[in-house]
Amino acid sequence: MFRLMLQFFIILALLLIGNSITNFFHLSVPGSIIGMVLLLIVLSSGLIKMNWVSDVANLHLKHMVLLFIPPIIGIFFSLRILQGQSWKLIVVLIISSLIGLVGIGYTAEIYEKFFKEEEK
Repeated sequence: MFRLMLQFFIILALLLIGNSITNFFHLSVPGSIIGMVLLLIVLSSGLIKMNWVSDVANLHLKHMVLLFIPPIIGIFFSLRILQGQSWKLIVVLIISSLIGLVGIGYTAEIYEKFFKEEEK
Protein backbone atom coordinates (compact mmCIF):
# COMPACT_ATOMS: atom_id res chain seq x y z
CA MET A 1 0.00 0.00 0.00
CA PHE A 2 2.83 2.37 0.89
CA ARG A 3 4.49 1.65 -2.45
CA LEU A 4 1.33 2.61 -4.38
CA MET A 5 0.99 5.81 -2.37
CA LEU A 6 4.61 6.74 -3.03
CA GLN A 7 4.21 6.06 -6.76
CA PHE A 8 0.99 8.09 -6.80
CA PHE A 9 2.73 11.03 -5.12
CA ILE A 10 5.54 10.94 -7.68
CA ILE A 11 3.01 11.28 -10.50
CA LEU A 12 1.02 13.84 -8.52
CA ALA A 13 4.17 15.92 -7.94
CA LEU A 14 4.87 15.99 -11.69
CA LEU A 15 1.24 16.99 -12.33
CA LEU A 16 1.51 19.84 -9.82
CA ILE A 17 4.79 20.99 -11.35
CA GLY A 18 3.14 20.90 -14.79
CA ASN A 19 0.18 22.95 -13.50
CA SER A 20 2.57 25.44 -11.89
CA ILE A 21 4.52 25.83 -15.14
CA THR A 22 1.27 26.39 -17.05
CA ASN A 23 0.08 29.01 -14.57
CA PHE A 24 3.44 30.76 -14.23
CA PHE A 25 4.06 31.10 -17.98
CA HIS A 26 0.36 31.55 -18.88
CA LEU A 27 0.50 28.67 -21.36
CA SER A 28 -2.56 27.44 -23.22
CA VAL A 29 -1.35 23.84 -22.83
CA PRO A 30 -3.00 22.05 -19.88
CA GLY A 31 -0.80 21.36 -16.88
CA SER A 32 -1.57 17.64 -17.12
CA ILE A 33 0.06 17.53 -20.56
CA ILE A 34 3.13 19.38 -19.25
CA GLY A 35 3.20 16.92 -16.35
CA MET A 36 3.16 13.96 -18.74
CA VAL A 37 5.99 15.49 -20.76
CA LEU A 38 7.93 15.97 -17.52
CA LEU A 39 7.26 12.32 -16.63
CA LEU A 40 8.60 11.28 -20.03
CA ILE A 41 11.70 13.42 -19.52
CA VAL A 42 12.51 12.09 -16.04
CA LEU A 43 11.88 8.49 -17.12
CA SER A 44 14.00 8.88 -20.26
CA SER A 45 16.82 10.54 -18.38
CA GLY A 46 16.83 7.89 -15.66
CA LEU A 47 16.09 10.29 -12.81
CA ILE A 48 13.07 8.14 -12.02
CA LYS A 49 13.05 4.41 -12.67
CA MET A 50 10.07 2.89 -14.47
CA ASN A 51 9.36 0.51 -11.58
CA TRP A 52 8.96 3.52 -9.28
CA VAL A 53 5.70 4.45 -11.07
CA SER A 54 4.66 1.33 -13.01
CA ASP A 55 2.26 -0.17 -10.45
CA VAL A 56 0.16 2.96 -10.03
CA ALA A 57 0.28 3.66 -13.78
CA ASN A 58 -1.07 0.17 -14.49
CA LEU A 59 -3.77 0.73 -11.88
CA HIS A 60 -4.80 3.96 -13.60
CA LEU A 61 -4.81 2.30 -17.03
CA LYS A 62 -6.95 -0.53 -15.67
CA HIS A 63 -9.64 1.93 -14.52
CA MET A 64 -9.29 4.52 -17.30
CA VAL A 65 -12.62 3.59 -18.87
CA LEU A 66 -14.36 5.07 -15.81
CA LEU A 67 -12.97 8.49 -16.73
CA PHE A 68 -14.84 8.44 -20.05
CA ILE A 69 -18.29 7.80 -18.56
CA PRO A 70 -19.08 11.41 -17.46
CA PRO A 71 -18.23 13.00 -20.84
CA ILE A 72 -20.26 10.36 -22.69
CA ILE A 73 -23.26 10.96 -20.44
CA GLY A 74 -22.84 14.70 -21.00
CA ILE A 75 -22.95 14.13 -24.76
CA PHE A 76 -26.16 12.13 -24.42
CA PHE A 77 -27.76 14.99 -22.49
CA SER A 78 -26.59 17.44 -25.18
CA LEU A 79 -27.95 15.53 -28.17
CA ARG A 80 -30.49 18.26 -28.94
CA ILE A 81 -27.65 20.76 -29.28
CA LEU A 82 -25.68 18.40 -31.53
CA GLN A 83 -28.58 17.43 -33.82
CA GLY A 84 -28.00 20.25 -36.28
CA GLN A 85 -24.25 19.69 -36.21
CA SER A 86 -24.20 15.94 -36.85
CA TRP A 87 -22.58 16.14 -40.30
CA LYS A 88 -19.82 18.39 -38.93
CA LEU A 89 -19.24 15.96 -36.08
CA ILE A 90 -18.99 13.02 -38.49
CA VAL A 91 -16.49 14.89 -40.70
CA VAL A 92 -14.35 15.82 -37.69
CA LEU A 93 -14.41 12.22 -36.41
CA ILE A 94 -13.38 10.82 -39.79
CA ILE A 95 -10.61 13.37 -40.37
CA SER A 96 -9.21 13.08 -36.84
CA SER A 97 -9.26 9.27 -37.08
CA LEU A 98 -7.36 9.38 -40.38
CA ILE A 99 -4.82 11.83 -38.97
CA GLY A 100 -4.35 9.57 -35.95
CA LEU A 101 -3.89 6.47 -38.10
CA VAL A 102 -1.38 8.17 -40.40
CA GLY A 103 0.50 9.59 -37.41
CA ILE A 104 0.69 6.20 -35.73
CA GLY A 105 1.81 4.59 -38.99
CA TYR A 106 4.65 7.05 -39.50
CA THR A 107 5.66 6.78 -35.85
CA ALA A 108 5.78 2.98 -36.11
CA GLU A 109 7.93 3.19 -39.27
CA ILE A 110 10.38 5.59 -37.63
CA TYR A 111 10.48 3.40 -34.52
CA GLU A 112 11.21 0.27 -36.57
CA LYS A 113 13.94 1.98 -38.62
CA PHE A 114 15.57 3.31 -35.46
CA PHE A 115 15.71 -0.08 -33.77
CA LYS A 116 16.77 -1.95 -36.93
CA GLU A 117 19.71 0.45 -37.32
CA GLU A 118 20.52 0.06 -33.63
CA GLU A 119 20.64 -3.75 -33.93
CA LYS A 120 23.23 -3.55 -36.74
